[in-house]
Amino acid sequence: MTLFRGETRAVVSGSATFNPFENPSVPLASVGFDNVWSTRNNDAGQTVTPDTAMGVATFFRCISVLSTLVAASPIEVYRKQEDVTSNHPLLDEANSDMTYTQFELWQLVMVYRLVWGNSFVFKKRGGISGSIIDLKPLHPDFVKVALENGVKCFKVKQRKPDGTQDNTKPPLTFYERDIMHIPGLGYDGLEGLPVVKLMAQTLGTSIAADRLAARFYSKGSQLGGIIKVKVPLSSQNQAEGIKHRWNDAHAGVDNAGDIAVLDAETDYQNITIPPDQLQFLESRRWSTTEVARWFGIPPHIVGDVEKSTSWGTGIEQQNLGLNSFTLDGHTIPIQQRVTREIVGTRGHKAKFNTDRLVRGNLAERYQALITATGGPFMTRTEARKIENLAPKDDPEYDELLPPQGIGPMDEAPGQAKPKKGNSPEE
Repeated sequence: MTLFRGETRAVVSGSATFNPFENPSVPLASVGFDNVWSTRNNDAGQTVTPDTAMGVATFFRCISVLSTLVAASPIEVYRKQEDVTSNHPLLDEANSDMTYTQFELWQLVMVYRLVWGNSFVFKKRGGISGSIIDLKPLHPDFVKVALENGVKCFKVKQRKPDGTQDNTKPPLTFYERDIMHIPGLGYDGLEGLPVVKLMAQTLGTSIAADRLAARFYSKGSQLGGIIKVKVPLSSQNQAEGIKHRWNDAHAGVDNAGDIAVLDAETDYQNITIPPDQLQFLESRRWSTTEVARWFGIPPHIVGDVEKSTSWGTGIEQQNLGLNSFTLDGHTIPIQQRVTREIVGTRGHKAKFNTDRLVRGNLAERYQALITATGGPFMTRTEARKIENLAPKDDPEYDELLPPQGIGPMDEAPGQAKPKKGNSPEE
């Protein structure tokens, strides 16, 4: 049975023995998704699909920013008791056996989560022990979450050789052992809500505004009107000829602002509402702010700086808020799923390292590290690691420094540490 392009599989006791690689380069239109998404469920009358939504600049920017910020943050495995990092082959950037790099994997997981509201990652297993050897994202349009006898399962549609859905074959059933599901916000405990469908009204308005702008510039300074001819026209073809000659002479950006010359038997009446009366620019700015609000993105990150009153602390606080109020809502669910289903060892946890997102400027960071190492609660080796500096081959760098104004850490208060050679034993 064919599930993915160039892939065959045999179902054995509900477990997968094949590689269900989903090629994200296949256009959605070629996979047959248009019938699902093409309903014009918005008052602007526009078709809103994941493809058309990506044509909205602010939407694309929000998806790009959030997915890149998460993907660029390394995911590390910690031993809970000691809170130190340890290596895991599936989360190692140097693992050449993985189909995706770590950045590509988590970026695609984020894109699916942000656009479709759900991310699915197939856990390819191998070897005698059946351990996980690779992680491959599955396209959400191929996966349906269901309950069978109270057990969560995944119905995955099969593929034709050309990569499109094969509706002549029943979907294949997988379980949580085979697929890691990272749902977005939802209310049934199974799936996240489809984000693009929820945003259909906002995105439809944005798409309509873009089309209106394109039409305005393609038609020049006049979007529409009536040419009155004071003598009877002999045929419809004659009317069409006048129309085409008018458009050839006056439509288009190159003819914007040109002067029309009419004879005594012809008159032109403009019936188009001027763009300023349509609040054209204001509606486009509103769309930018509204899409950014959907994703919890500060407007200045998507290029809307009109209402940013300060470029100092105000912008910095917005960036900190992005990490705390938006990114945490995506990184924490991924971390917990990876901890439960991928790391799989008690006493270990996976965590995205997002420290770089809250780092200040160079002077602030150095001053903070000086304070931390002189606190003392951080060694100089730990401080160098934060700045991506190689450790020093000196054991003293692994020791905590005494607080400023206090002697060595093992001195008792008011008692000097005996110097070598002055002890009673010597």
